[in-house]
Amino acid sequence: MIRTLFCSILVLALAASCSNNSRPTGQAQAADSIYTIDYIQHICLTQPERALAILDTIEERRLLKPNDINGLRAVIYQNGLGQCNMSLKYTMKIYQSPEMKTDTAMAIKTYKMLVALAYMNNHSADALKYANEGIALARSAGDKVSEARILEIAANTLNDIGHHQEAIQYVDRATDLLKKHGSKNDYTAQENLVHGLLMKWSILLSRNEYDQALSLTDQVQDALQRLSECDYLPEGHLEKFRRDFNYCLLWCYTEKGMLDKAAVCSREIMQMHHDEETGKMVAVYLIKTKRYDEAFKCIQAAKEYFIQYRDTINHLYIDNILTQEMDILKGMGRYKEALGTAQAIANIKDSILKREREQGAQEMATIYVTAEKELLIAQQAEKLRSGRIIVGLSVALLAVALVVIVIVMRYNRTIKRKNRATVATIDELMAAREQLERKNASAEAATTAATTTSNASNEAASNEAASTAAAAVTSVSPQQSPATNSEESKDSEEKPPHQKDIEKLRRAIEDNQLYLDPLFDRNKAVETFPELNVRTLSADFNLCYGMPFPRYLTMLRLDYALSLLCSNQDLSIETIATKSGFTTRQTFYRTFSERFGISPAEYRRMKKEV
Repeated sequence: MIRTLFCSILVLALAASCSNNSRPTGQAQAADSIYTIDYIQHICLTQPERALAILDTIEERRLLKPNDINGLRAVIYQNGLGQCNMSLKYTMKIYQSPEMKTDTAMAIKTYKMLVALAYMNNHSADALKYANEGIALARSAGDKVSEARILEIAANTLNDIGHHQEAIQYVDRATDLLKKHGSKNDYTAQENLVHGLLMKWSILLSRNEYDQALSLTDQVQDALQRLSECDYLPEGHLEKFRRDFNYCLLWCYTEKGMLDKAAVCSREIMQMHHDEETGKMVAVYLIKTKRYDEAFKCIQAAKEYFIQYRDTINHLYIDNILTQEMDILKGMGRYKEALGTAQAIANIKDSILKREREQGAQEMATIYVTAEKELLIAQQAEKLRSGRIIVGLSVALLAVALVVIVIVMRYNRTIKRKNRATVATIDELMAAREQLERKNASAEAATTAATTTSNASNEAASNEAASTAAAAVTSVSPQQSPATNSEESKDSEEKPPHQKDIEKLRRAIEDNQLYLDPLFDRNKAVETFPELNVRTLSADFNLCYGMPFPRYLTMLRLDYALSLLCSNQDLSIETIATKSGFTTRQTFYRTFSERFGISPAEYRRMKKEV
């Protein structure tokens, strides 16, 4: 549950860490006061959809720099919508921009975002890497408040990997910096101080040091009071910090058995603004008081939201959702379902370990590089400010459209010519195939007749052959015998051992159209001819006819489908595929196109035009 508390606290910390202090200039700022960084930060928590819509307009009008827009989007997706992956995507755009090397203030704010988001996405190695870089940069720039913020976030990463004492030292260093260098009326400094105290509280809770955690109560209350008196206070932030503080108290009171005080904290949490975090917060108290039905509803609502908007392959999902769900199911006596949840937890942990082994720093950069072209659409939609530019652009677009139309028309004519040529080639091949089949049939009939005649003559001359056999044998010189044997052995090596059976199989398949059965394969062929071996059938068939057995069946099915396409215009493509022995329409389309270079539908259409 430590990650539940930290992530709830951390989302507010991101609001002051997203963008530069640049503002719209001139008349745009005076006339359109909503198109400012301050206003978007003010509503990003309570009205995230409206904030994104305003950002789209800002981007279209180019009122802010791209990095400012990416930073604001990162904050909105994290704080308002709870989508860590989207937030990390836009933050990585800033990290990869050239300004990271020249703009120190922007770089420090970006590091704060990256450390927080890497931790929330369970990338501990990346979180510590960005933390070390950010701390060094903030210290060299003399930015004590930012240094304190990064120290606080890094503390939780250290706590997660078991360095508890070092984590507390990081938090104490951060709070000392804030007390020495932070202004009482500065929202950023006071917000960081509240954040640091709650972070230390969460670390103590993870170590079950409840009394020491409760000793921080007065300090947190004083810090919240100072925060409420700041000149600038974003909408909803103070309420969310107070809710997190009540969650800390609720956790301590519940674990210490002080259920009356825990009930008060639970009621105060439920009276505040509801979001996906609310149910997870009160579930610990509901479980302790055995109100399992209420706890189950809360945790299921949170689970549905998590599955829809967040990555479920991380410890946050395990600690926030599945662990509490398992406890609730056990309390309700639904042990079989609880066992299933426990298995899900084990599977997710295995997936996390596997992913952590496979992922590297370079992978992080490549995951989010796919959306680099998103700003092009907005840039193309910029309004032209003079009639001359509009006319020029219209003429250019018209010329481009005409060129595209000409190119498309030529392309279509080329495709039609190629398709006609393909259809003609297919028809010629099919005609040649039919002619070859007729010749083969005639040859087989002649061979059969010759064999019959030969058998009759052989029977009449058998006595004469027997009398001359000895003489023939003795007349063969010793030098001829090895050569003859060698030729015979060579012929036997070139022919497969089951050539006659394979020829019988081929004739049976073609004569009885066995290939029209979608399930007909090597196994069924061996059932028909048990003397064949299913393991060597394809190789033997390839040796006889120059193609593997599965490809042979596919060729027969395609030829049959081609005849149906030519002879029956009323049948649908799907029906033809089924009648030809193909299992699916997609398979038929793919194999037909691979063999003939044209789709079945296009072939039928071209045949109609001929």
